[in-house]
Amino acid sequence: MLNDDESARKEIEILRILSEFADPMGSTLLKRELRKRGFLLSERTVRYHLQLLEAKGFLHGHNRNGRTITQLGLEELSRSLANQRLGFTTTHFMSLAYSANYNPAIDSGTVVTNVSLLDKCLQDKTVDRMKALHNVSLLSAPYLKVLNEKEEYCNISVPKGQIALFTVCNLTLDSILIHSGIPLFFKHGGLVQVVNRKPIRFVEIISYEGTTIPPLEVFVYRKMTSILRILKTGSGMLLATMREIPAEARDKTVKIVENQQKKGWGGVLVLGEPNESVLGVPVGMDRFGICMVGGIVPGATIVEDGDQNVTFAPHCITPIEEMTRI
Repeated sequence: MLNDDESARKEIEILRILSEFADPMGSTLLKRELRKRGFLLSERTVRYHLQLLEAKGFLHGHNRNGRTITQLGLEELSRSLANQRLGFTTTHFMSLAYSANYNPAIDSGTVVTNVSLLDKCLQDKTVDRMKALHNVSLLSAPYLKVLNEKEEYCNISVPKGQIALFTVCNLTLDSILIHSGIPLFFKHGGLVQVVNRKPIRFVEIISYEGTTIPPLEVFVYRKMTSILRILKTGSGMLLATMREIPAEARDKTVKIVENQQKKGWGGVLVLGEPNESVLGVPVGMDRFGICMVGGIVPGATIVEDGDQNVTFAPHCITPIEEMTRI
């Protein structure tokens, strides 16, 4: 049976796609279908997974026509889907936060990054938008990385005429806290109402334990945000996440957040008090809440503009040395 890891997720998705098509599929078409489902794999990587699946007996090759799923593959897919559970999103996020090793003391190491695929003509406008978000502390960190057309990085192959824009995910702050010995609990992703640049309340929330997809992506693609309006008027609907942290760690958390803010990092909307609600959402006993701007806010503003883009968050681990400070 496939192991429950990132590689297994990709292979399960390949089996799922092939189960939906009667005709053989090649790596090019599979790559396109995988991209629609949030897997930005290069054609070479797709071929690698196809070879592994065929060796396990899950696929049948048809020479140059591609591959189809076998009965054994259908049985494996059925078992894998049955073993999927709510809370996978939390596990995936926590794994990325633990994997990143950015060290604030030396401003070095790896950070969790989101990625957006967009037309290269939008690059300047998007960078200007990130600068505007940074100026009002609505950007997790003032760094970006641009991958040009036909370049590859972390299983991303950039299509012709597009760029891949990497931005720092708010999971990086989670990583800093975790590696500083501060335990935290992933609670909700949602929409926060902002009035005169002040966060007022959560108006919509999705529990991380109750979903199999990243909550903030739901709000982006349902076009429920109004981040551009916040930049223009100071009021609107903003993507935000909420964590809970044991009350004993509050002073240490405040110090870490303040140190990052001195470095130009932003994105923390509210640091609550122990046992007190945060933006209308109650917290657990002897815990306090921390509300952060969602890392996919830059991608969400592109959607609000009506421009075509695909944003995946979080996507991968990136050395901060490979990123450019805006």
